[in-house]
Amino acid sequence: MNRKMPPKEPVKKSLAPIPRPPISDSSLIFLPDDVLEGFQERLETGIDWSLEALARRYHRSKCLREHIPTVPFSEGLQNRIQKSILSGFLDENSPISLQDQWEILLPLTQWDVSKSNEEGKVCFRSVNCITDNVEKLIERAVKAVDRALLMKDLKEVPMLRILDSKITDLDSSLSEFTKLVTLNLCGNYIGDIDTTFLPRGLKLLELQANRISRTETFAEHLPPTLLYLGLAKNLLTNESLQGLPRLPRIITTLDLSDNDICNLQTVLNGLGSLPYLTALSLAGNPCSVCLGYSSIIALRLPKLQWLDSREILPTDRPDGDFWEPHPDDYRSNYFNFTVLRIMSIPQPPKPDKGVTTTFHVELELPLLDSKRRNFLMFRRNESLREMLPQPEGDSEVISAVKTRLSSIAVPSIAEIGVETSSHESNIYARLVPKESREILNYTVFESNKLQWNKMMNFQEPTVRIFCPDLVALRDTFQTVVTIRLVYTLVIGKPAKPEKGHKSTSTIHKLPPGESRVVLATIRCALKNPDWSQRSQHFHWDDTLGTNDAIHWGDGDLSILQYSNTPVKSVKGKPESDLSKLTIPDNLTCQFSFGIDAIRF
Repeated sequence: MNRKMPPKEPVKKSLAPIPRPPISDSSLIFLPDDVLEGFQERLETGIDWSLEALARRYHRSKCLREHIPTVPFSEGLQNRIQKSILSGFLDENSPISLQDQWEILLPLTQWDVSKSNEEGKVCFRSVNCITDNVEKLIERAVKAVDRALLMKDLKEVPMLRILDSKITDLDSSLSEFTKLVTLNLCGNYIGDIDTTFLPRGLKLLELQANRISRTETFAEHLPPTLLYLGLAKNLLTNESLQGLPRLPRIITTLDLSDNDICNLQTVLNGLGSLPYLTALSLAGNPCSVCLGYSSIIALRLPKLQWLDSREILPTDRPDGDFWEPHPDDYRSNYFNFTVLRIMSIPQPPKPDKGVTTTFHVELELPLLDSKRRNFLMFRRNESLREMLPQPEGDSEVISAVKTRLSSIAVPSIAEIGVETSSHESNIYARLVPKESREILNYTVFESNKLQWNKMMNFQEPTVRIFCPDLVALRDTFQTVVTIRLVYTLVIGKPAKPEKGHKSTSTIHKLPPGESRVVLATIRCALKNPDWSQRSQHFHWDDTLGTNDAIHWGDGDLSILQYSNTPVKSVKGKPESDLSKLTIPDNLTCQFSFGIDAIRF
């Protein structure tokens, strides 16, 4: 009797190692002992931070002040109440009765808010969010005609929010809220947590945007019922995480986002002893932009279900039997800039013989060029011109170049012997000579150069920068970067005219060299990178009336297709379903920025 053998399971092959440049500690950015005074200030001069980053840096600077006035919890609570609608109802010396305040003053206040702008409505909600259902608490006291009942009920609420009240310390008044389940103390100046004042039934503790710099002083003594701990936007570093293993064992959610945690290995070592941790947030830390971020976490924390508010899918988890993260995956990544397409650049004039014309894109990144940054630590001057050798060539030509550069007049296309057309943009008449000896910027990266075309497609990625310094990489995604579209005209060494032939072109009267004009200067306010979305896309065109590009949200501009010929709509087919779009008539640029992520 023949028996069929069970089919053999396919044998999994181990993944080939990912090629990458080696990292040495000497390549990382550091500050020598003899660094010039004021280096850090010069380093950050000219950096254009995003609005969100400016707010974060402003709050951080306030938290780092040496002398912060002491404000206990009781004082912060009282100040918060004074700004809210609770104030009049709790004031025992008020000449206005509870009934009049409820029927007259409160409706008038609410009516004023309803007629105010959106900012006024947000402020009103902010100062009155002390707890949920504030008006029901007031109504109960009004019906009982008992002001004391309102304070008694307030101390029995399950939710308490005392935000932005300059609190520095907890005190015994917090212990009076015996039934508290959720406590939110965001936006204060709390540096250390005295856990003896925390209600023992507390389950959610939110301490975002404070000045906490250590966890070992309070982690072990937090309420044993705590399920959620929020420590985002504090002053935590790798040295601050020694208390993580001593957090309550039943904790399920931990928010450490927007701190200065650089070493992912330190975080994972501390969280391995929390058996019920299912949600973790590390976005905004330097470690969150390392190459193997999401894959390493999914591998090391198999019970984790959510990372940075994104669900970890089965496809996100690597097979630990066939993959082991490389040590460099914990501390490096690539910054990728891609020019998706540039459309409808005005056609340049036809160049004369001996003239080369090209287009390229320049990307200005003040924080990523580590080698030149380290060099500049010892330089106070803004130019390296005097350090460079004299260019080779005829002394008369050199003298002519210097004379040309010192000229105030801006040369036109006609001056360099290039034919012009009435149909072409006059922007090409604004060429400015460039002296190759002078270095004016140390943080500009250039794309490859292309000839004119109705639609230009560059290599992918257009600029790729290896970054061993995760702090600089993280900070780059909190800045407004500058992109320039540049037209370059290079005049080669002119050929000698034939004997007896007189050249009418003025190009032979000029020394060889490069001239250029910036066709567009575009600003892109970058967002913090998202491990589940490896690039962020931006669109700009000259009809916007601004240099600021539009962030495309979760949209992918790379999938769009454009055609030189007009696209005809098909009957019964919505326009959004068209596979191709007509190339716009106006200058249009589409870019993307991102980092590498290990894929499986």
